[in-house]
Amino acid sequence: MSELFPDAPKGVPGYNKEEVSEFLDRAKRVYEGLEEGVTSSDIRQVIFTLIPKNGFETTAVDQALWRLEEAFASKERESTTKNTGEAGFYKDIRQQAQEILDRVARPRKEKFRLASALRVGYHQGDVDHFCDRLVRYFQGDEPLSVATVRNQKFRTQLGGYDEIQVDKVLDETVSVILAVR
Repeated sequence: MSELFPDAPKGVPGYNKEEVSEFLDRAKRVYEGLEEGVTSSDIRQVIFTLIPKNGFETTAVDQALWRLEEAFASKERESTTKNTGEAGFYKDIRQQAQEILDRVARPRKEKFRLASALRVGYHQGDVDHFCDRLVRYFQGDEPLSVATVRNQKFRTQLGGYDEIQVDKVLDETVSVILAVR
């Protein structure tokens, strides 16, 4: 089992090896068409338990998941275009992109639902700034990589933007970028 990925360095938490191995085994079976139930979105959203010792090094696992997600997205695109045709596929992607653009182009401090005043959310200024980049991307004015979206970090603040809602838009953005590669 420990041959899949390097072990986390001593004193650094790592991903639970059994969880990672089980998920990757299942993803392999799905990719090979032996079963169903894992999508590129599932791969993007999977969360493994961090354990204090004897876990997999997180960066190596995350990078492998990103490659796996891209392979699944490519396969999903092939399947969708086979069923709906290229025009149908792009129509759906354009609609999804327009929905994201409509959200991220809203006025500053009004783009997402706010956490309550006593709960932590994403820093509005940080999110608004990144949303400006998303607007430029969706309008064709700025390139944007999947890695940039995946690695985006926001400070937090009391009463900031609802993290779940922001993360959902980032997830959908990754989905669109992968679909049009």
